[in-house]
Amino acid sequence: MSTLTVQPDNMDQETAIRLFLDALHVSYKTSEKDVDETDYLSASPAMKAHLDKAAEQEKNNEGVTISLDDIWK
Repeated sequence: MSTLTVQPDNMDQETAIRLFLDALHVSYKTSEKDVDETDYLSASPAMKAHLDKAAEQEKNNEGVTISLDDIWK
């Protein structure tokens, strides 16, 4: 396979690229030390809002528990 070099201009672009590659199960390496997953997801305003809402729901016991056996059904 070939190697692709991608140079995002900002953190939003980097986050979008990482999410896209993750969704396609494409492995990748970064030249900088690995970024904490929560930090890079929080860099996107839309994703940060989603994570904040989920954290608030969990704090208020509004979260949904799914067993590991049911995840891939």
